[in-house]
Amino acid sequence: MQAWLVAALAGAVFVGAHYTLLRAASGKIGDSLGAFVLEATAALGILVAHALLPKAEGAPTTKPGIAFSVASGLCISAVSILLFYALRKGGPVATTGTIVLGGGVTLSAALAPLLFGESFTLRRAVGVGLGVLAIVVLSFDTKPAQSPPAATSAEGAHGGPKG
Repeated sequence: MQAWLVAALAGAVFVGAHYTLLRAASGKIGDSLGAFVLEATAALGILVAHALLPKAEGAPTTKPGIAFSVASGLCISAVSILLFYALRKGGPVATTGTIVLGGGVTLSAALAPLLFGESFTLRRAVGVGLGVLAIVVLSFDTKPAQSPPAATSAEGAHGGPKG
């Protein structure tokens, strides 16, 4: 098994949990506030991990590395807000999550050979094609998702407990 595979599979589990929890939160908090809470919590978790976990050997901190990380973070911020919006508007979590994540993976797999000199193999071409096909198929899902549960009497107008 390749060294990166276990981390990638564990990451997939966390992405699945992320989409499920995001669906549960959508409609119970505003899109941008929900994204802010999500990102602030993620930043805190990453800060704790950075402080406690061993540092990556041979990975220097460079200005381009910081700049690309900032740009990537801004992309994640946009994704978080758009996901809250899509799920609040009734997007099924399986469809919405697959389109967003699958679309991103498909786009990056198609662009990586141009940007990073990675090889564009038959296997990669088939994967990109299947990714595009999945997005097309899921984009025409005609059955709307159930609306998120309405706030109960024990919750305030913004989905939180009455205080």
